[in-house]
Amino acid sequence: MQRIKNIEILRIIGCVAIVMLHFFSHHLGSKYGNIPIYHHLKLMTSNGQKAVDLFFILSGCFFAITFNKNIDIWDFLKKKLIRLYPVLLFVIGGMFILSLFHFTKFDFYSCILCLFGLNGTILSLKIGYIEVFWYVSVMLWTLLLYFYLLKHYEQKNINLLAFLAVFICYGIIIQARQGHISGPNVVFGHLYQFSTLRGLGGISLGYLLGNWYKNNAELIKNYIPTWKQKIFLTSLEFVCLFFIINNLIFHKIKFDNDIIFILTFALIIFLFLLNKGYISKILDNDICSKFSKYTYSIYMTHSTIIKTLLINTIWKHTSIVTTHPNINIVIIFLSTIVFGILTYHLIEVPCLQYLLHKYSSNKNV
Repeated sequence: MQRIKNIEILRIIGCVAIVMLHFFSHHLGSKYGNIPIYHHLKLMTSNGQKAVDLFFILSGCFFAITFNKNIDIWDFLKKKLIRLYPVLLFVIGGMFILSLFHFTKFDFYSCILCLFGLNGTILSLKIGYIEVFWYVSVMLWTLLLYFYLLKHYEQKNINLLAFLAVFICYGIIIQARQGHISGPNVVFGHLYQFSTLRGLGGISLGYLLGNWYKNNAELIKNYIPTWKQKIFLTSLEFVCLFFIINNLIFHKIKFDNDIIFILTFALIIFLFLLNKGYISKILDNDICSKFSKYTYSIYMTHSTIIKTLLINTIWKHTSIVTTHPNINIVIIFLSTIVFGILTYHLIEVPCLQYLLHKYSSNKNV
């Protein structure tokens, strides 16, 4: 099936929102909130947590589109681990080495939970030492569940299950958090974690979108909208994209019910899958794909940059942070981007190529 390039812009937006949230809302904005620019950025980026729900929906969508019933569940798991774990091991190894020089404290027990993909799930009391990996853990277990179900049960039953999961999971979260989706990853009712429900609800919604696209790909391809329909679809694309960028990165607005974010995420993905509006057509190019390939490495490493390098180097010199905040912000983004790109080219790609080659060779033996 042809690669869907326009959706890659959503990965970039989501990654930027999360990185800005962690830098400004969780760190600089909290510690140096008396400085206007940090205080303003803290308010602007406070909705960045919702970007994780966008990632969950995208994961479920692409899983449904690429699902192959002929693949064994162990092959599916191995390929996911090969794709996701080299960067995690690099981050854990880096944190351990830096701990030897007293840049950070190393939590061996928590790293074991990360390696088994338990942080963010019901089997862990905390989000984990490598906090950002909770999303990957929940995503991995949920995708494994769907893979198993699709291998052994009829698709119409899985579709019904996914539909119910969307309503039940988001319903529980919205009611328990009084309209908010994101928040502390704590156990509720001693039965489940909100992070697990967010993953199950988001991936289920994404699965329904991806399954719809997969079953109707030929019809979508042959559908030629009128100019009025194109204008209407383009308007919807603009409104959704503006809402997402404005409210995840550039705005501090709070809604009574955060389900509006989930609906907007689902609608923009639907429109980009349809690919009939002018915006989705413009974004259907290789440029977004070239940038989005770095998002996983940036996502996984930016927290390490905060907890070790920046806190123990640049941020120790409070004069830079307080007197030259603009320079500090430039350094933050440059270091995050450069470190993420280097991790992609030096760790993620070489490990992926080597392990996939070794895995393929072993299968042919």
